[in-house]
Amino acid sequence: MDISKELELYQFEKLNEALFLHHPDAIFLLDLQGKFRMVNEKVCEITGYTRGQLIGASFDLLMEASMKAHTWARFRETTQDKPQRYETAVLTKEGVRHLDVTNFPLKNDSRVLAVFGIAKDITAKKQKEMELERYATLLENHNDELEIFRKILAHDMRKPVANALGFARLLQGTLNESKEKEIKHYLLHTVEFVDVMLRDLNELIALQSAGHMSKEVVDVGKVLKRTVNFFQEEIRQTGTTVAWHVAENTRICTIKAYLQSIIRNLISNALKYRSTERKPTIEVVAQLQKDVLIIQVTDNGIGMDLHAMGQELFQMHRRFAPKAAEGNGLGLYIVKQQVKLLGGQITVKSEIDKGSTFTITLPDKES
Repeated sequence: MDISKELELYQFEKLNEALFLHHPDAIFLLDLQGKFRMVNEKVCEITGYTRGQLIGASFDLLMEASMKAHTWARFRETTQDKPQRYETAVLTKEGVRHLDVTNFPLKNDSRVLAVFGIAKDITAKKQKEMELERYATLLENHNDELEIFRKILAHDMRKPVANALGFARLLQGTLNESKEKEIKHYLLHTVEFVDVMLRDLNELIALQSAGHMSKEVVDVGKVLKRTVNFFQEEIRQTGTTVAWHVAENTRICTIKAYLQSIIRNLISNALKYRSTERKPTIEVVAQLQKDVLIIQVTDNGIGMDLHAMGQELFQMHRRFAPKAAEGNGLGLYIVKQQVKLLGGQITVKSEIDKGSTFTITLPDKES
């Protein structure tokens, strides 16, 4: 062979060797069974294994479990003479590393002999993306909470303010001493309730702004009793029988304002959609099972056709019985959003003209 040709071939081989061994990205060669045949130093650096440990071993041993099926599918596509580019993740001695991989089929004229691959370590980029996703989720949750605060003020505050105005107007008229005393009692109770609600919300907003935990240990029995007392006048006027069952010292770590609002809205709905064909009854049961608080609010009201309602029951401004009672359709939407933010679930069972049962499950945890 001509000296110049030998020199040219030698230089070409050395160049290939230099590119393979010292390329800043991981470069590897896999046989058709997925076993390493060649790896450069970057592969060893990323995985934490020596060249001797990798050669002859399957890439499957390195794959993060959730990415195995995806990576094998891309590998098989490459063996079918279809170059692939994809992201995957491997388990290394230092933890999970994320890779941007490009696979090429290495072939002769008629068939694929092996798979040539280049992998770029994108772990830092993926971590930043995940951090941005986490912040986006936190921002979304924060915005959801702000929207809930707004709706509590606009929706939950409407009734007690209307009650207070009604009592105040009655006091402007001529009343006997007994009736005036009764009206003053209800007025004071309503104003106290509003005061408690505002203080709870202000404290919650302040804690959120300061970045502290917004949950606290809440006495479920006291919250339930206070909420039922709020409806005493309406309960008396409608002749409704209200029973509640909660074990003494039942406590849960949760957002107090949300818990109050959830119970208040469900009792309000039970009163609002009562049947005129029978004496209204409402039963509230709250029990702590392991680390979950289960609240059930059952009534014997007009009920509803859940099949016809579908997923619309908890949508904003959706009213399922507009002819039966006034309302703006926010109550159940607010309940659904509050339960969601507390990490819980809400389900409902109902039959037309038989009543409804709403079941709330809330986790008892600090975060």
